[in-house]
Amino acid sequence: MVLEVNNTFDERRMYLLKGTSGPEAEASAIQEATAGDETGMKPSEPRYTGRFTDAWVKDFHVSPFNSRKGSYALSAYDPFLLGQSRPSPINNTITLSSSKDHPKLVARIFSTGPAIDPSEMSLWSKLRFIAFWWWVGFVTFPRIVREAGKLFFRRKLHVWFRPEVLKDSIGRTETTREKTIEDCFRKFLKERVEHSNMRLPLKYTSAGSGSKREETFYPESIATVPDKFKTDGIQFKVLTPLFYSSVVRFAHVSEFIYSEELRHDDKQRTFWTSDPRKLIQLLGEKQIVESSRSNPHADNWWSQVHWAILRLLRRSPQHSVLKEVPQRPESLGFPAYHDIRSFRLSALDQFVLSSCKRSQAEEYRTAVSTLLLSDYITFGNPELIDAFDWCIRLLFCYVFVDTMVDWVHTLFSPCIFMSVSDTLLSSNLIHIWWLVKSML
Repeated sequence: MVLEVNNTFDERRMYLLKGTSGPEAEASAIQEATAGDETGMKPSEPRYTGRFTDAWVKDFHVSPFNSRKGSYALSAYDPFLLGQSRPSPINNTITLSSSKDHPKLVARIFSTGPAIDPSEMSLWSKLRFIAFWWWVGFVTFPRIVREAGKLFFRRKLHVWFRPEVLKDSIGRTETTREKTIEDCFRKFLKERVEHSNMRLPLKYTSAGSGSKREETFYPESIATVPDKFKTDGIQFKVLTPLFYSSVVRFAHVSEFIYSEELRHDDKQRTFWTSDPRKLIQLLGEKQIVESSRSNPHADNWWSQVHWAILRLLRRSPQHSVLKEVPQRPESLGFPAYHDIRSFRLSALDQFVLSSCKRSQAEEYRTAVSTLLLSDYITFGNPELIDAFDWCIRLLFCYVFVDTMVDWVHTLFSPCIFMSVSDTLLSSNLIHIWWLVKSML
């Protein structure tokens, strides 16, 4: 059985359950029953009841009132036990147990009537079905919020903050900014592997949901080597789109990889790699910085001002994980740690300037600048900046409408010149605000 678990944070986890009973157990029972012929005993007839049971360890965050520890137990019935012509009722029960194997929650879903085949329904039956059930999807999330409020305010349950997903789970959908950064980072990673002297391919798995979610990059030096050599390499999987929002805050990509690998807790880790040391060595930016000195998209003073603002906004990320490690990097098996923030721009910034199209470079610069600006004014939340932008637009629209009303009232007054000037100013407030935003 393939079981998919979703949470309200747009994250998913799929489990492949083989079951402690079912067709495989039925085959085993048949083998045990026929084995009686060898002992001279009459073989017994195996009987498949159609019941599917299994238990597995929980490793996915679903509810804020339960930790990621514990286990699940499933008891389900095969809906096609009697054949496809006579489907059996659905009757599934899932039990959530704590890490100490104490049952905490029992959920059951079962049929209350015969199954409905849409192909056999009349037009009137379909319209009647939609009229009765169209509203369910719209009230699902409000119901979840209402029940969560009861558990938190009335029952005083402990709240577990959402950890980042593990390697076998699927992260949330990326935002528009994260999509822009991911596209640039993918090209950056490809260029780094192709011009590397390590002769190692890299399998990159992004956290997005696009058609090119998985891609393998090969160095140019092994482009003609047999396929059996290309199977060896580094696996690099981004677990959550938060990785792209975090890596651009660093002036050195390998520094971010290094700081993430020092984390002892997997709850906040944003990626997984099969060989951290080789990945850090591969992403050493010195070679890229030296090969990207020409910036064709920063050839005018206005563009240079934009990128200078981005450089000034980037500050040293404060990571407590680095303070918790008393050993030197060399003793941990990692390359020596050197701060390179004396460079004008990060290696990823310079790669975008030198290798990406002008439009993509501008989108990248705007996305990164907004993320860096949010660290100063909205506690690292760029969505609040977007909300503030909409509030400013609505305010300017209100000012324009109010000014137009006053202008109509004073159309034939002696102060018509002042009214016209106020109207022109208010009508261009949106354009002035756009000019201010264009600085980012």
